Amino acid sequence: MSRKIIVTGVLLALFSLTITKVNAQNSPPRNPFDEGSWVIAVAAGPGTHVFGNGAGFGPGIKVFFENGTWKLGPGVLSIGGEFGFSFFSYHWVYSTVRYNETWINYMFGARSAYHYGWDVKGLDTYAGIPLGIGFSAHTYDNYAGYRGHQGVYPYLGFFVGSSYFFNNHIGINGEFGYNVTYANLGVIFKIQ
Repeated sequence: MSRKIIVTGVLLALFSLTITKVNAQNSPPRNPFDEGSWVIAVAAGPGTHVFGNGAGFGPGIKVFFENGTWKLGPGVLSIGGEFGFSFFSYHWVYSTVRYNETWINYMFGARSAYHYGWDVKGLDTYAGIPLGIGFSAHTYDNYAGYRGHQGVYPYLGFFVGSSYFFNNHIGINGEFGYNVTYANLGVIFKIQ
């Protein structure tokens, strides 16, 4: 009986040491975004009104990637790219006529940000700008002779954001600003 207890105790101790070692390896480092880091994120939030009257609420979805390119002072300057989509729909009735107006926006651009981790485990904060091109498709029903148009426009904005990594590979991400969205929340993956 005592052999079983000893063997079980040794196996539990080995298992505990293994789990502790795995958790130590998977715990996020301080300042997780550094020179040479690659991240990709998918996020959603309220989309920006690029064209139109600014009425209505529309969802926005953004995918971005960044590479920690240069060490700059206590932080890192990144370069990457992003793709975004937003959709708006507005309906109203005037003098018994129902009007329907929609905007669909697509944005493609490069982005750059300055990242600083504040020496906190798992935390990355940053601010930056996107620059690229956008496409907007607009439809407007029930207006004689007008069914919509498409526009191409320069895509420029600003953002501030933060990521918190649960381990070396995955975390949550949030941004505020004037980009594809006014604010977004999503998942971020650290590839390298």
